Parts: sequence; structure tokens; C-alpha cells
Amino acid sequence: MQTHCIQHDIIEAAAAAARHVAGTMSSTTAGQSTSASAGVSTNSVLEKLGLLLVALVVLRLTRAAMKFAYRHVLGPSALCRGTVDFVKCGKWAVVTGATDGLGKAYARQLAGRGMDVVLVSRTQAKLDATADEIRAQYPSRRVKCVRADFTDPDTSAVYSHVGRELHGLEVGVLVNNVGLSYPHPEYFLKAAEDRCGDADGGKAAASAGWGPQLFDDMVRCNITSMVNMCRLVMPGMADRKRGCVINIGSTASRIPCPLLTMYGATKKFVEKFSRELNTEYGGKGKHGTNITVQCVMPGYVATKMSKIARTSWLVPSPDTFVKSALQTTGLEPVTTGYFPHTLMVKAIELAESISESMMARTVMNNMLGIRARALRRLAKEQQQREEAQSATATDK
Repeated sequence: MQTHCIQHDIIEAAAAAARHVAGTMSSTTAGQSTSASAGVSTNSVLEKLGLLLVALVVLRLTRAAMKFAYRHVLGPSALCRGTVDFVKCGKWAVVTGATDGLGKAYARQLAGRGMDVVLVSRTQAKLDATADEIRAQYPSRRVKCVRADFTDPDTSAVYSHVGRELHGLEVGVLVNNVGLSYPHPEYFLKAAEDRCGDADGGKAAASAGWGPQLFDDMVRCNITSMVNMCRLVMPGMADRKRGCVINIGSTASRIPCPLLTMYGATKKFVEKFSRELNTEYGGKGKHGTNITVQCVMPGYVATKMSKIARTSWLVPSPDTFVKSALQTTGLEPVTTGYFPHTLMVKAIELAESISESMMARTVMNNMLGIRARALRRLAKEQQQREEAQSATATDK
């Protein structure tokens, strides 16, 4: 009997052990199954996220390719006619800063597109010479000259005079091109420094454009002129519900420009002003006035302001640049106007996205190099003047 009880206990213990082992194995199997299920679920989520990212990249690339094709191939073509028909905007085109560089190229090419042109600049001799060139090239076009100094502190007198000269003209296109930059890259405080203590009393610095008046002149020329010319010309465009305003900015508003701080800041105003003005007046609906407002932001162009004489793929002539820029009017509200300049800006923006501080230092070092070369050139010119004066004094 005792033996039977012991056997029974052993059997019960064995059965209990078996149940425990079975339970453990079941738990292990269940755990493994849960882990496998979780792993499959995680992989599925990652795969979906990967596919979503790939789709987004493809969508962005497709959109960029379609935008490029429209703006540079289809839009300017006769098939789409996306660009502005300047002649339909009005009879006259007004161009400020029209006797040099981009302004002269805009005036000449708009005349070539069938518009009469108003040239606005501060030097009468240059106005007359430019007008004669355009009349000789396009005999059927009328050319009117308006002398105005946009750096004059008496802004009321300046714009009253310009307004009287433009009165009665059907102005369809306004090109706000006039602008003022630094004579060469310079530190902010040094640029507007009073240089009366120089050996010549500051005369050389003043004639070069340096001095306390520099920044005031820059604001009047780069900002005030644009705002007031728009105020003079755009009411007629709004009444006729057609017109085009082209404001010339600079890539300096999009990329680092140390030692040209004030210039870059004024051009940032040009960009912002143009964007919002185009939104306000660019629509064709009930509240729109069908006025195209474009900001063109060139990089280096071989002009008097840039002090670059030799042209290249990246540094075009004014005529090459303007021909390209006019093809974007009506397609791009804000543009560099020239594809190589767009590539340059995108490359710099990409470098900034990787390391903003590195890009800023690189540009700063480049600007310091340009500044050093300019100072050496000025020192050499000053030495030559002093030697010439000394030789003249010796002759006497």
C-alpha cells in the first residue's frame, strides 16, 4: 500500500513536471512567435516608409524637371507663349540707369521688340549718346531722355520732375535698374567713415564714393527710386489692367555677401517688395490688375559696376544676360535671369545646407582677397598721382 502511494506520488510528480515543461515550451514558442510577428511588423513599416521617401524624391525630381522644361523650353516657345508680350502692355518702356550696363541693354532690346523708350539717368551727355545709338539702330522708335539723379536728397523735387516728364505717356513697361554699390568690398564701419583726416582731406575717398553719405545714397538709389517709380507709373497700368514692372535685384540678396553688407540688404528689399507687389497686382481675376512684377537677380555681369571687362559662360555681357532675362518675364516672378547664375546660387545654397559657417568663411576670405587687390591698386594709383605732381612741381 505504501509502495502504491509512493508510485502514485512519483507519477503525480512526473506529470506535474511534464506539465511545467510543456507550459515553458509553450511560453517560449509563443514568445518567439510574438517576436517574429513584431519583427515582421517593424520591417513592414520600414519598407512603407522607404517607399514613401522614394516616391517623394521622385515627385520632387519630376516637379523640378517639369518646371525647368516649362520655364526654359516650353514657356518661351511660340506654342505656350508664357512670356510677356511687352508691346501689348503699352507704347512706352521706362528704364532707369539706362546709359550703362544692364539698363542700356534693356532699353535697346525693348526698342528692338517694338517699344518706344524713356531713358532716365543723371548724365545728360550719356543720355544723348545712348538715345542716338537706339535711334540709329531702330529708326522707327521714339526715344525720350529724362535727366534725374536718384541720389539727390531732395527726393520730392526729383520725382516731381520725373512725373512731369512721364505725364501723358502710355507706359507699359518699367525697368527699375538704377543701383549703387560699394566701390570695392569693405567693412561696414569703414565704408561710411569720415575721411577728412586723409592727406588730401578726403577728396579722393569722396570722389570714389566713400564717406558718410554712401549708405544714404545707396538707400535712395536702390530702394527709394524703385518705390517712387512704381508709384508714378503703376496707376496707369492698373487703370488699363495691363503692364509689366521689372526690378533689378542681385544674387547678393540670396547668398552670403560680407563686406557688401548694405548693398546686399537693399537688394533683399527689392526681392521682397517685388514678390508682394506681384501677389497684389499680378492676378487677372476680379481683384487683379494683370500687372506682371518680376525681380531679376543677376550674378556677375561684365558691366561698369562689377568692374569686370572679360566675358565668360558665368560672366555674360549685358546683352546676353538681358536677352536671357526677358525670356523669363511672365514665367518666373523671382529669377536670376540667367541659367548659369541659377546653378551658381543653387550650388552655394547646397554648400550652406551642409555647413553654413564654412560657406560664410569661404565667401569672406574671397571678399577679403578682392578688397586687398583693390587697396593695392588704389595705393599704386595714389603713388602715381603723387609722382606726377612731384614731377610737375620740379619742372616749375
